[in-house]
Amino acid sequence: MSSWPPTAKRGTNVSQSATSRAMPASSQAHTYARAIFEVALEDWLKGLQQVATGLNRNANQLQALTDDSKGFEARQTALMALLPEGLAKPIRNFLFGMLANGDMALLPDVVAQLRQMASAGGPQSLAAEVTSAVELTADERTAVVQRMNEQFGSGLDFKFTVDPAILGGLVIRVGDKLLDDSIASRLAALRQSLGVASR
Repeated sequence: MSSWPPTAKRGTNVSQSATSRAMPASSQAHTYARAIFEVALEDWLKGLQQVATGLNRNANQLQALTDDSKGFEARQTALMALLPEGLAKPIRNFLFGMLANGDMALLPDVVAQLRQMASAGGPQSLAAEVTSAVELTADERTAVVQRMNEQFGSGLDFKFTVDPAILGGLVIRVGDKLLDDSIASRLAALRQSLGVASR
């Protein structure tokens, strides 16, 4: 894991520091973001793994936490007895959220997914493929990106393609979701409603 905050190595002279400052801002930002990610992920993994291990050792405890016949306060009290001392408040609140949703049985899977993200270098971007009949202008692409980020959240990996067959409009695929607002799709829907076979 990287140390935080990132520090210069001993013996770094003025010229080396100047060179570092000359690095692209995106590279420097990535260095800081990577350090935050590694430290935060390590803390979360350690805390969640401790709770998951405790539940794995005692099936009765997990059953008590997922027993819908018990009120939330009673189940929360039982969960708090399992939490390691000094567990960070955000992690505690996260576990309380899982408890409220009846998802405590998913905790081992959550830990496994976090470990997979760590080994892959962080959460993977969701692919967003945007198809248009003609190439979009820079302003049009910006508008599409803003609209999709508002709907699906930031961090999408956009790919813009051109397919004259859609005639007009846009076909957008984000993960397993398809947003088809193409003219070809509208015409096909119109033909279907009129009972006209497509040629």
